Amino acid sequence: MELMVTVAVAAAIFGIGVPAFREFGKNGRLTGAANETLLTFMTARNEAVRRQLRTSVCPAVSPDAALAVCEEGATGGFIAFIDANSNCLRDDDEEVVSSMIAHSEIHTGSNITCIGYAPSGFRVPVEDQPVNARAVFCDSRGTAKVADGSNLSYARGVEILATGRAAVSRLAADLELWAGGDNPVTCP
Repeated sequence: MELMVTVAVAAAIFGIGVPAFREFGKNGRLTGAANETLLTFMTARNEAVRRQLRTSVCPAVSPDAALAVCEEGATGGFIAFIDANSNCLRDDDEEVVSSMIAHSEIHTGSNITCIGYAPSGFRVPVEDQPVNARAVFCDSRGTAKVADGSNLSYARGVEILATGRAAVSRLAADLELWAGGDNPVTCP
């Protein structure tokens, strides 16, 4: 009898705990992707100041490859590199200083093809790039709100301002604003 009660209690705990643990894992992956992207942008900015050289950040299909290159519309992650010729394209001889690799369950959308940082640490305007660059990370839940009445979204976003300052947001209002306007960015 005692064994049956113990098994029933364990089954109830697992029945409640396993779905919550899955949600915890999904949220952790999204937070990790946004924070790693933020770190990639911050590293590029810091390296530009430290080395007194221009750095750039761009999306890449395989950011962990030895010869990772910038590719418009790539969703594999981002690379930050020393952009010696200031063309916003990584050449074979340009050093990668940081990279972010997206988890296979994370979908990435962005409105940028390249962001450059000057030796001063300020963002360098790149032709045809928006003033505020944005990237959104989501999974199968999209940009839905966590709960009714909440302003938090399941998705995470990273915004890089014209000055070069980057920040992470998960406010549903921010992500809805980013989806509209001249340079929209949403979950793919």
